[in-house]
Amino acid sequence: MTPPPRKRPAPRGEVRVTLKTIARHLGLTPGTVSAALNNSAAARSIPEHTKNRIIEAAKTLNYRPNFFARTLRLKRTYTIGVIAEEIGDAYGSMVISGIEEY
Repeated sequence: MTPPPRKRPAPRGEVRVTLKTIARHLGLTPGTVSAALNNSAAARSIPEHTKNRIIEAAKTLNYRPNFFARTLRLKRTYTIGVIAEEIGDAYGSMVISGIEEY
């Protein structure tokens, strides 16, 4: 059985900007870029003007950290489970909505 045709075309895949992309762009190592963007203890040894270059390049290239990689590194998923008998009622939907907003 063939899947039904898509109603709209798939969005064009943007090139994902990674730490390596920024590092290559600036001529630095990915570790230096990571330390500066995460403001880690290792970032103390990075000159301030280099940190500013890294942050500016990240903004310019529209860098977004990989959510799944970050959750693995931090050992936190920022995910909760909710068991509800009926989410269609007013109270259940308000609770779920409140959780999503928080």
